[in-house]
Amino acid sequence: MLRIAQLARSATPRGVRSYSSGHFSKESYEASKEHAKTAVETWRKISLFIALPACGILGYVSTKDEFEHIHHIEHDPPTFTAYPYLRVRRCKFPYGDGDHTPFWNSITNPDPED
Repeated sequence: MLRIAQLARSATPRGVRSYSSGHFSKESYEASKEHAKTAVETWRKISLFIALPACGILGYVSTKDEFEHIHHIEHDPPTFTAYPYLRVRRCKFPYGDGDHTPFWNSITNPDPED
């Protein structure tokens, strides 16, 4: 085991930064800047002409469906079966009236007192 560690230590050169060449020319720097400009412009166009309209369309479709769902729930509320293991309260919640969770919704969630 010690021999393997010695071989591994001697195989790696000391004091050499092999991950950095240090030979940057002005031409490569300018080429990199030009590439960055075109890449930024490409992603700007993708964001403006593809992503934003897609978000708008999907938002419209999902909002329309959600309003239909809410309208259905108001006219035909779901039935609730009170099982003994649901809503076990050993102490009150430290917010609100102490009986409702932070995300309690009066339309979709039945009241714990019922």
